[in-house]
Amino acid sequence: MKATKNPKNTNVQEALDKLTLQEKIRLLNGVGSWYTSDANGKLPAVMMTDGPHGLRKQGKEQNLADINDSIQSTCFPTASCVANSWDLDLMHEMSGAIADQALKEEVGIVLGCGMNIKRSPMCGRNFEYFSEDPLLAGSLAAAYIDGMQSKNVGTSIKHFCCNNQETRRQSSDSIVDDRALREIYLRPFEIAVRNTQPTTIMASYNKVNGKYSCLNKEIITDIVRGEWGYEGAVISDWGAAVSIADCIKAGLDLAMPDSGGYQPDMIQKAYDEGYITEEEINRSAAKVIELIQRVANNPKVDVDYNEHHQIARKIAANSAVLLKNDGVLPLSDKQKDIVVLGQMADGMRFQGGGSSHINAFTGPNAIDSLKAAGFNVHYAPAYPADEDVETTSPEEFQRLAQEAVSLAKEAEVKKMPVLLFCGLTNRTEGEGFDRHDMNLPSEQLSVITKILQMNRNITVVAFGGSPFAIPFVDDVAAVLHMYLAGEAVGEACVDLLTGKVNPSGKLSESYPFSEKDVPSKATWGKETPDIEYRESIFTGYRFYDTFNVPVQYEFGYGLSYTKFSYTGLEVSAADFDATDANSAIGNVGATCGYAAGASKSKKNLKVKFTVKNTGKVAGAEVVQIYVKNPKADYLRPSRELRAFTKVFLEPGKSKKVTIELDAKAFSMFDVNSNEYIAPAGNYEIQVAASLNDVKLKKAIKVKGVKYTADDRAKLGSYFVADPEDVPKAKSKTKTSAKASTKAKTEKTVKVEKKVTVNVDDLFTHEDFAKLYGKPLPEDLTPVVGTFSILNNINEAAAISPICKKIREKMVERIVNDAKKRGRSENDPSVKIGICGCTENPLESIILLSAREFHENYAEAIAHLANNKKFAALKTFLKKRK
Repeated sequence: MKATKNPKNTNVQEALDKLTLQEKIRLLNGVGSWYTSDANGKLPAVMMTDGPHGLRKQGKEQNLADINDSIQSTCFPTASCVANSWDLDLMHEMSGAIADQALKEEVGIVLGCGMNIKRSPMCGRNFEYFSEDPLLAGSLAAAYIDGMQSKNVGTSIKHFCCNNQETRRQSSDSIVDDRALREIYLRPFEIAVRNTQPTTIMASYNKVNGKYSCLNKEIITDIVRGEWGYEGAVISDWGAAVSIADCIKAGLDLAMPDSGGYQPDMIQKAYDEGYITEEEINRSAAKVIELIQRVANNPKVDVDYNEHHQIARKIAANSAVLLKNDGVLPLSDKQKDIVVLGQMADGMRFQGGGSSHINAFTGPNAIDSLKAAGFNVHYAPAYPADEDVETTSPEEFQRLAQEAVSLAKEAEVKKMPVLLFCGLTNRTEGEGFDRHDMNLPSEQLSVITKILQMNRNITVVAFGGSPFAIPFVDDVAAVLHMYLAGEAVGEACVDLLTGKVNPSGKLSESYPFSEKDVPSKATWGKETPDIEYRESIFTGYRFYDTFNVPVQYEFGYGLSYTKFSYTGLEVSAADFDATDANSAIGNVGATCGYAAGASKSKKNLKVKFTVKNTGKVAGAEVVQIYVKNPKADYLRPSRELRAFTKVFLEPGKSKKVTIELDAKAFSMFDVNSNEYIAPAGNYEIQVAASLNDVKLKKAIKVKGVKYTADDRAKLGSYFVADPEDVPKAKSKTKTSAKASTKAKTEKTVKVEKKVTVNVDDLFTHEDFAKLYGKPLPEDLTPVVGTFSILNNINEAAAISPICKKIREKMVERIVNDAKKRGRSENDPSVKIGICGCTENPLESIILLSAREFHENYAEAIAHLANNKKFAALKTFLKKRK
């Protein structure tokens, strides 16, 4: 697949020269919620809309404050789902279909894809993101960008960067050491930029190492433009561009949305005072003009929504992960009577709540899809619908549970298959809030426990955008995880259950047993302004594998209805020169770079082997290439994913696979030289079906740099567990093949959880401060006399009783407005509104309200927080511009 980059336009300077200074300034702020400025008719206006797994376009007649009110469009599987496909061609096809719908609706830029690293499995917005691994996340993003930009529809990769929690996402400070920043959090964006040149990059709300993302010159200008060679425009998340003149100086090009004249006024003021130059204004204006010229005036196209629904169905079926199968799947076509338990079979959850919420076309649910496949469905909801939980009486809970238990008992007697539907809900997972444990909703767990006392021959069908604990996994026969699979989820689910499609998804993230095992738990999701990323480079499987912490399901895990064998590993050289690691581009999927010639490496290492489908049904295998690093006294994960590919095979067929690695596959970021290096030493190439299921391996000697840093002596809490001294932990799931075509089983072996390290003993603040290598940013909670409009109303309420009452009134207004629209306080769209109001800097609320919340109000609140009541009254009464 050849990457399609943004074409350069030579008419930018000509267009820029025709604009007045005021028109250029106005060009740097959006018009309305979604448009660029037309510079008084001198340029086309470009519309952008939310994505990333469908088009969330809002028309003029729709309520812009209601993120659920948008035109109808296809809801494709979310990023968390499609990432499990590990299929770049499938991702390319999906984004191309979304691009067609954008062209039909005259949308120039789709705001996606989301590609932040999953630092914790409990982040409420993880369903919009791909993976805990930077290579997988960056590769999928590159395919998404290429698919969309090949249709000349713009993209906006987000949320840049280190936007890894929803708690205080508008104002928290992600404090990350340089190695983790480069190797983990910037790396997927780097892969996307170097390979596909996305149209725009969206700078996030949060701070990174003491500076708001939109103000962070070191990242936006020095790294993204200077080192990576980024050519597109950097835009703000909606309302994120506080201190706009400083944002422009830092390298931001476009602030969204329309600020009601506030930001143009601030830029003009800064220019008049000599703080910002016309050259700086021209630089950003030129990027916006280039953006407009690139995507404006695209031809409209016709869209076959039925065809796109089938694409969504195909993606969903190829992304679901079969976590357990004791031989009950696929369902036999001889037994037509089937029991379905769980309200989620009827009201299926197929997307997350928030700004990516798609007004989807209606697809059949699992019950209707089973009936269409010829089954006689006996159904009991077992628990109430998510939106009804809070108003359901104890008597009704008991009635629902008893009905389900009785039906499960009847199924046991009559030997009917039982499908139990459960998962995370909109109340427990969504944009704007985080989870703080990994449990399923209590109303589900309660009835599941009762059902399993009557019948254990049960297939669990699960939904959710993030990992959750499955305490009953040993008591059920099968677990099929659909994630959040889009509008065709009902049909895709039945395709998989019946064997019409063979499951081929593999986990793009680790499934820990509990939130207590997550390496970031000490600092993640806290109600504090500063968030130290103390675990550094040890995110996800890099932590569990290196520190020997058992997980419920390892990274890359997934079962199939067939079996695959791996043979004949060949590596093109026993010695490999990796001295050019900094100039190497790294892998996207199975190749070095996304397009031919993308890698600047002098030579590549070819890894060859044969994969064979040894079963009797067609299937696909996700092949993963890990590089085991040398044991060292400096921080380094035990293993890292360095390449992957998906192989489709008919029964009995085999394929010789060739994967190329360049020097980046052996690299780490050296903070002293400020570049990637490959430490010399003995490495191991591992060909695997999952992290813990290595099929083939071969040692290789790498020629690189001599690197002898002694972190072990300096950072003791990062070396509590030495993987060489402790027996390797096993994940909960291990497979055992059966030759019988009829059985097609995968057994789950019970393994006791033996934690070899206490996560609480790791990654201390003191050691992190040493690792950080410079003074830690001071994110002080404001006190009387220090409050400014860059602080938020929650902080004001903490130091001023009057401000507390103001906050209560603001929240009450949001809730009452939501109730008028028929939405509860627990609706994700309402939670986002409340968080935006209470956690955003006051200046951000000015921007988001298009100055309806005027700067005078913001300044008055700041005076109140600083106990200057007379100044507050005077400011509040000041004449508005």
